Amino acid sequence: MRKEEIRSWIKRASSEGWAIGEFNVYNMETMQGVLAAANELRSPVIIGITMGGLAHAGLSYITALCKELRAGADVPLFVHLDHGADFATVRSVIEAGFDSVMLDVSRLPYEANVEAVRAAAEFAHAAGVGFEAQIGETWDEETGEQRTETTRPEDLQRFVEATGVDYVAVSFGNTPGRTDGLSEPDLELLLSLLEASPVPLVMHGGTSIPDSVLRTAIAAGAAKVNIDTHIKRAVNSTLERAYTGSYSHDPRVQFRELREAVKNAVAEKMRLFGSVGKADAPW
Repeated sequence: MRKEEIRSWIKRASSEGWAIGEFNVYNMETMQGVLAAANELRSPVIIGITMGGLAHAGLSYITALCKELRAGADVPLFVHLDHGADFATVRSVIEAGFDSVMLDVSRLPYEANVEAVRAAAEFAHAAGVGFEAQIGETWDEETGEQRTETTRPEDLQRFVEATGVDYVAVSFGNTPGRTDGLSEPDLELLLSLLEASPVPLVMHGGTSIPDSVLRTAIAAGAAKVNIDTHIKRAVNSTLERAYTGSYSHDPRVQFRELREAVKNAVAEKMRLFGSVGKADAPW
């Protein structure tokens, strides 16, 4: 295991024009698939744990699995809370050993968002943990409805300075949680946000962002890309084949196929993000 500092890696990626992928996971096999891709491609990687994941498995089980992942990692591997809903959850995962957390209260009025994020960021930093927040929203992940709260460059600057976040998610027409088709991001706005931001930017909804937009944004300094739907598709397509084909009745055979499918899906995105080989590249 290589224990390193996530904030340093994200800053490095931003300055060098590549990005670290955050890949959300749902069980042991998806975790193993992500790790296998990272080790094979020598890429730093972020394991994303959502509120839904915590509710499904429980923090103690997730923590135990992540401990095993770390033991098998020969590259920088970080565990991140994605879209943490409240301070209590942020605190609990930090105490459990997560490397990075996100508090997402972006639906609150601006001042309330700032106050909540600042307090959580201070707690995270006291524990040596990286901190992410979000300003603006263009897609409601719960309802699947389009929203129009894109991020303004002037608000982004004020938000970062007022909260002390290490990296920040922005809204530019991206659609996190979207399960069909591609989003129609505003690349001009995104580039303006990249220029205005004092810290590295995070792109959520990476599955639905066109590759050309991802490449341009990453080259301009976007340093973290969140991937969820792409992993779910790999999982679901494997299970569909198992249930409709002549697969073995032993579910472990299907789970091995699932693990390989996730590995391949993650490797595809690592190549797109330019992170291949970066675990061994000199600083």
